[in-house]
Amino acid sequence: MLSSLFKRFSTNRRQRKFRARLSERLQKECIELQLSLDQHTPRVIVVKQDVNEDLYCCAPDADAAEIIQSTLLRTGPVGLFTELAADFRIVKTLDDIECQVWQERATELKWDTLEFFSSYRDRIPGRDYGQNRWAIAPESIDWNQYDIVVSMDVCIPKRITERYPKTLWAYYIREIKAPSYQLSLQHPAVGQDVVFNHYFRMAPPKLPSHVVEFPYHLHRPGCFHRLFDIQQSSERRGVFVDHHTMVTMQAKWRTALQAFGPIASTIHEGDREVIPTSEKLARRTMDSDLRERLLNSKFFLITPGQRHVFGTALVEAIAAGCLAIGNPESLREHGFFFTSHTAARTVEEAIEKMQLLDSDPRRYRIELAHQRELVEYLCYIRPMKQLLVAWRTKVAIDK
Repeated sequence: MLSSLFKRFSTNRRQRKFRARLSERLQKECIELQLSLDQHTPRVIVVKQDVNEDLYCCAPDADAAEIIQSTLLRTGPVGLFTELAADFRIVKTLDDIECQVWQERATELKWDTLEFFSSYRDRIPGRDYGQNRWAIAPESIDWNQYDIVVSMDVCIPKRITERYPKTLWAYYIREIKAPSYQLSLQHPAVGQDVVFNHYFRMAPPKLPSHVVEFPYHLHRPGCFHRLFDIQQSSERRGVFVDHHTMVTMQAKWRTALQAFGPIASTIHEGDREVIPTSEKLARRTMDSDLRERLLNSKFFLITPGQRHVFGTALVEAIAAGCLAIGNPESLREHGFFFTSHTAARTVEEAIEKMQLLDSDPRRYRIELAHQRELVEYLCYIRPMKQLLVAWRTKVAIDK
């Protein structure tokens, strides 16, 4: 018990110190990053397999807005496209053993069958085409034109990557519960250089040299407004409710939230195509109606209750301009986004906090600026700088 209390005290002390220096650090490191990019902006490509039911599905010549708009579910590392002008390609799934990570979603996690994931090649639920429309063989891509390749799971086998020693081969294991994720924290997958760990902690522990603290949602505040050329409004209204929060929310609280304006969430309502995992999957925040609400909602309410979440939806909402209200304990390592003014462990408490903030524009602006600074630094500036360090280290070694 004493060790637990000491750990909590030490963590809180580190967080207070981090917050106190955040604005100064953000300004300094933002300048450093820009100078680094001005010196040499790396050429980047993001790739995923034709059996991956998340992220983008679009033509090879799609621009950044079209890429993000095409997502099958989540918005992913937007900053790679908005800030580095990354390309995107869907590649055919190869039989090489290192390219079979995707199967763990069926064999280990039991999300669905291998046949279900494979069916995305021929037809995406809700669309009249499959990912085969744009999937190409990895061998057909001229990898020499890229400095950094970011792979969702492991798309490109060693027999290809070893032929391009000056390219940084980076990857996500999409699902952190998958066995390959834990293995990747110990050593990189065959033929890969670094793994992105999904995290965006204030003070990450010392990590192995091949592990980069890099969020799945590489976002920065205002990225969606700039991406879709939408003017940010100072008159925001309503509440965008986290998917898991809305699933368990009682009708009386849904009614109470309407006092703040329109309510939105990614819960499916009305007629839709039913697929085996449809009850588990959320709607896309990039659906036109939800995107409009996300970019205009004043608050984002996330998971007051027992369920633990990683915080990707939180990052997206703050980047979209919302002030997040939620339970720090539900987000574990990422619960530091909330202060005494925005922390709420029940929906009832959340409504009370929103009422206070709604009636105090100055406090609302202070809390909003604080959360936006955290996202800017932890979900864009720091991970981007670390990615550049990893790339330049690889280039220096292979000279």
